[in-house]
Amino acid sequence: MALAITNLGHLAEENQLLVYFIIYLSTIFIGNLAAFGGFWLVFRGELGPWGLPLLIATLLLAEASGDILWYSLGQKLRGSKLGDFIRNKFTPQHDKIESSLQKNGMNWIFLSKFLYASAFPVIFTIGWAGVPFKKFLKVSCLAIALWMPILGGVAFGLVSSLTPLQATTIFRRVEILFLAGLGLFILIDYFLLRFVKKILYIVNDTMSGAHDDTPKTG
Repeated sequence: MALAITNLGHLAEENQLLVYFIIYLSTIFIGNLAAFGGFWLVFRGELGPWGLPLLIATLLLAEASGDILWYSLGQKLRGSKLGDFIRNKFTPQHDKIESSLQKNGMNWIFLSKFLYASAFPVIFTIGWAGVPFKKFLKVSCLAIALWMPILGGVAFGLVSSLTPLQATTIFRRVEILFLAGLGLFILIDYFLLRFVKKILYIVNDTMSGAHDDTPKTG
């Protein structure tokens, strides 16, 4: 990946349009490391004065194209002979997974934006599970809007002092730390939610009891 970033920097001196096209395709099939490479080139000044807005447009188009492609592929294969075979062969497991995705699939869409090469299996399965397209597209756009400034910020923080090889190595570690932090956040959020629900239940129960104890007039 580090060598590819360096080669793209040299190629940008001769053909920037081709570089943007390579970043576009790479982001669809590789994901956030390719996008990170694009930000690296921009902040190094190797894509010219209009590099940042053009890169953002390229990444938005790549992410939207990739998500729609993988979603459509999952949806189409579900109705194929292969899809029928898988559903009939693994009915209990398939139904359980599909039910889980219908309930929690939107969380997985967000997660797929921050994990290396996870967009295809996650978005493909979302399409396979039959999650409504409008619902999927709305969450996908929100996830992209959150993902891009975070990724750009990471690249900006690394670009001033690190070589491409050092940057991509640390970026993988950042992903692991992010995943660990996200898991901890979900765990804390779960217990906070239970605590708040319990407090609300006690408050509502107390208020209901107070109403019951109020003497009736008339």
